[in-house]
Amino acid sequence: MIQGVVFDLDNTLYDYEVSHEAAMEALSEYACTKFLITKEIFNDFFEKAKLDIKKQLGNVGASHNRMLYMQLFLEQIGEKPVIYALELYDIYWNTFLKNMKVFPYVYRLFDELRNRNISIFMLTDLTACIQHRKLKEIKLDEYINIIVSSEEAGAEKPAKIAFERLLSKVKYDPDELLMIGDSLVKDIDGAQNCGLNALHFRKEYQNDMDKRSLDFIDEINKLV
Repeated sequence: MIQGVVFDLDNTLYDYEVSHEAAMEALSEYACTKFLITKEIFNDFFEKAKLDIKKQLGNVGASHNRMLYMQLFLEQIGEKPVIYALELYDIYWNTFLKNMKVFPYVYRLFDELRNRNISIFMLTDLTACIQHRKLKEIKLDEYINIIVSSEEAGAEKPAKIAFERLLSKVKYDPDELLMIGDSLVKDIDGAQNCGLNALHFRKEYQNDMDKRSLDFIDEINKLV
């Protein structure tokens, strides 16, 4: 029997690209005006800063930390990061949060899972603080029993340590859990390799993923 559903967050519950593009546009406009640089220069240095951080840190939650991106970006253009990094960080994330658009299926599915007394968990890459902020912004925080981020786990999905960290916190066996996520490698393969059931989300399913998920759960429960 499925007793709990584990959700990925980014690009599974909302469209990450919509928010990210709006946030980068606001950040670019501000930085270009503030530091008298062109958009091309901004894009080149910011992308380089991001790639350098990811290369240095590897497959961990902190590799997504925008504060580190802002700090290195400012260093590369000859500005003092302690003066400006927090300001740039806030511009990015405040804009990002304001532009989050939840997929249509989400609230329907979360309500039905709660009605069925099926627990809701979150296993997500990225840093813990901003993932909590996202869930509060889209008003899903009260539904979720437990959240594990890659920052907490020490590695990103599909690493087993991420799934094992979640399993250490929940009271269910792996085969009593269903993982729903957009990444075939990170979410689906990662979950199945740890004994969880898994269901792939694609953006074209955004209007009926609630039905797909509940049908999947019903089919598994019939086999018990």
